[in-house]
Amino acid sequence: MENTNLKQRVIPVILVHNMQVVKSRGFADYRVVGNIEQTIEVFNRRKVDEIIIFDIGASKDSSGVNLNILQLISRNTLMPLSYGGGISSLQDIERCLSSGCDKVVINYQAINNIKLLKDAVNKFGAQAIVVAIDYKLVNEKYRVYNHVTGDTLKVELFDFIDKVLSFGIGELVLTSVDADGTLSGYSVDIIDYIADTHTPVLMNGGCGCPEHMASVLKKDISGCCAGSIFYYTKYGYKDIKEYLYENNCNIRQ
Repeated sequence: MENTNLKQRVIPVILVHNMQVVKSRGFADYRVVGNIEQTIEVFNRRKVDEIIIFDIGASKDSSGVNLNILQLISRNTLMPLSYGGGISSLQDIERCLSSGCDKVVINYQAINNIKLLKDAVNKFGAQAIVVAIDYKLVNEKYRVYNHVTGDTLKVELFDFIDKVLSFGIGELVLTSVDADGTLSGYSVDIIDYIADTHTPVLMNGGCGCPEHMASVLKKDISGCCAGSIFYYTKYGYKDIKEYLYENNCNIRQ
């Protein structure tokens, strides 16, 4: 990745389903862990760098963007906000941006209608467009995972990353389905394969302790995303930041 002086970020990822905050393991076994308004308020008080919200049912249910959730969240959040869920058109993106989010996250349509990425960057600018790619390890190869159908595609992860980045998107979120919810650590081994990209990359899936974040940030990744660590462990956001700072990570204080 491009070597810059930009501070690295620690970003809570909030999964929302039916107006409740849920957490998964391996993209399954979803459990309710909180109320959306209360969760946002907690992260506000902790002054987190930013948050990412995924409405996980929007694409699966073909229900489209839930502007009620987005407007509720944006009214109450003091943090930069990225939002994904059911986005399938330029009109959806425009509605999301005008409803309070700073960036939109495109996942399913990056697989289903990749031309949308090019059109979105051209219309709204790279800074507003984030792509989230989910992946699994199959027969010693990382492959793209379709969370809507539950299928692992024949598309190799790094080929797909190259294709997505060619449209000039502003940021990339990579989520390991295998590590999701396990608290066992990020799939650090993929970082060497994306070392030459100049697009900010955020790692997601598997974080269970501050050491896991340090192992990623020391490889010059732009940021660490996490969910379970905030719900199921003893580590608070302040604890994580203090550990990373003491271990010479280039984080925001």
